[in-house]
Amino acid sequence: MDLDVSGNLVLFNQDNSSVWQSFDHPTDTSVMGQSLCTGMNLSVRTSDTKWPSDRVYLSAQWNGLLYTFRPAFYTKFFETNTAPSCSNFSNGSFGSPDKTLSLPIARSLQFMRLEPDGHLRLYEMQGQDSLMVLDVLSTEMNYCDYPMACGDYGICSKGECSCPSLKNFKFRNERLPSAGCTSLSSTSCNQAQDHQLLQVNNVSYFSNRVFSLLATSASEDVCKRSCLIDCSCKAVIFQKYNASMDPSLMGPYSTDDGYCLLISEDMAILFAVDSSNRFSAFVKKEVEGHSEKRRIIIVVNSIAGFCLISIVVYTAVWKKYKKDEESSFVIIPGIPKRFSFDELEVATGHFSIKLGGGGFGSVFKGNVGKQTIAVKRLEGVEQGTEEFLAEVKTIGRIHHFNLIRLVGFCAEKSHRLLVYEYLPNGSLDNWIFPKSTVFTLSWKTRRAIILGIARGLSYLHEDCEQKIAHLDIKPQNILLDDKFSAKVSDFGLSKMINREQSKVMTRMRGTRGYLAPEWLGSKIIEKADIYSFGIVMIEIICGRENLDESQPEESIHLVSLLQEKARHGQLSDLVNSSSNDMALHMQDVVEAMKLAMWCLQVDSSKRPLMSTIAKVLEGVMSMEAVPDCTLVPSFASNDTVGSGSSYVPSESQLSGPR
Repeated sequence: MDLDVSGNLVLFNQDNSSVWQSFDHPTDTSVMGQSLCTGMNLSVRTSDTKWPSDRVYLSAQWNGLLYTFRPAFYTKFFETNTAPSCSNFSNGSFGSPDKTLSLPIARSLQFMRLEPDGHLRLYEMQGQDSLMVLDVLSTEMNYCDYPMACGDYGICSKGECSCPSLKNFKFRNERLPSAGCTSLSSTSCNQAQDHQLLQVNNVSYFSNRVFSLLATSASEDVCKRSCLIDCSCKAVIFQKYNASMDPSLMGPYSTDDGYCLLISEDMAILFAVDSSNRFSAFVKKEVEGHSEKRRIIIVVNSIAGFCLISIVVYTAVWKKYKKDEESSFVIIPGIPKRFSFDELEVATGHFSIKLGGGGFGSVFKGNVGKQTIAVKRLEGVEQGTEEFLAEVKTIGRIHHFNLIRLVGFCAEKSHRLLVYEYLPNGSLDNWIFPKSTVFTLSWKTRRAIILGIARGLSYLHEDCEQKIAHLDIKPQNILLDDKFSAKVSDFGLSKMINREQSKVMTRMRGTRGYLAPEWLGSKIIEKADIYSFGIVMIEIICGRENLDESQPEESIHLVSLLQEKARHGQLSDLVNSSSNDMALHMQDVVEAMKLAMWCLQVDSSKRPLMSTIAKVLEGVMSMEAVPDCTLVPSFASNDTVGSGSSYVPSESQLSGPR
């Protein structure tokens, strides 16, 4: 097997002949030197849009390239008569030998990607602080020719998006018009009798080609009634026959007939500006029954005065809150650099390279000067502002090799972003729960990672002015640098604890499977982190998750299994079997498992300090004899949190995958 300089992975047989290569199996990306040959497709990857990956693709045909959007929309590029077998992506061009599209000459690595919005874009790094992005098909397709240009119910005109001029439509996201529009009233099949069609003036379907391929002949009245009785129909486009059309070509149809297109949910519900009055466009809306209307009128009249007063009070409170919220960022001592949203948008290439997502937002790769950064964009500000403030205030003031470094932040209007140092090896879970066992971490590396986590938590618990409980220790929140040094990240759920406090009351927070037993009473100390650390330790050693429902029933809960194996002196049975290196250090590995058991004791007062754990791992202190303790999983069931207790938390805050 050989990985050449162009990025092609080639498999050879004993005769040194190629039998398979990755270039023959393109996904959504093509690199320089790669060809798109007959039968090959570039397909958009599944995204958070409603379009599956096989709906939009660029394919090689015998006479050129075909851009396809199902159903029935296609555009041909580089069409030739010489039947070339491949379209080549080379330095400065893309296409067949006799029909190419000119591209900028590459000064560094270039690649093309067919993205979820349907655009084929060319990317090239130009220096350390700039990224060139070029729409490859911009000379062949206008912005409004793309089915996803303005999203559902969007109206595309000269590259800009708007919503239908109806009171019940608004943008899904005011900051992102291309995400489409939404109706303030949904349509339910159970209330079909209350459906009606509202006319949208001066628009047509987004693509005349699609309209001509999908439309059928009918009168306008039949066309509209067909949509009303079809629950899947969301909009309808009608075009009358041209009055100057030769009657002999119209067959049995009258001048009242025309072309009718019913637009369903699985189609592009997208419009284009058209002032020719040739088209009639209608969208479906659900109106309430008359009795319901009367009831609403009575209720509205009775509470109108109250609503008016509420609006005035709410406006005043909201303005004060926003003012206080903005000022809260100014008083943070030792605050890192404050970026504007525009600066981070440029730094990340308009948030084009996504590293991951979940929890409170998504993380994107970017560059500021010569420094590579990771930008975390919080989504759902209403839920994330508290976590944002906690993270900035906490990590902005602390510095330790085993803690992620906060470079800066952005707090501009509704934008909430955190700027971190970029760690190329990603999160720990990708290395200890790998999908492939081709490469596994050595025991030396795993032990160093465990020690790094212990040192980072020891600093938080014992060396800061106030104790800091992280409260969300899990492999997804442990990041690895280029040398596999561990750094604790994501302080969105952290809690400050005064040194004179024995315990602190707080709402439940963390991740199922890593929560300490004391959370059942909602009174915790920093030793809740030590329990979570013990879980992470055994996951690193065993190479599996604590709660794994893919395992046999008796092996789903790793902590229970650990307790059972310890009772019978069979701890070595749990060690990751895919790593031969760990088998060579079995005695050291088993000692580490016993150290993890020390951290997993139900009684938090019996758990060691993190500094003690670090010293044991460093070899400067001996571990106490681990008592014959019962390791009860805090929340073994995947049902309701705390299902094994009569206590049911009234408020909890669980972290999603990061």
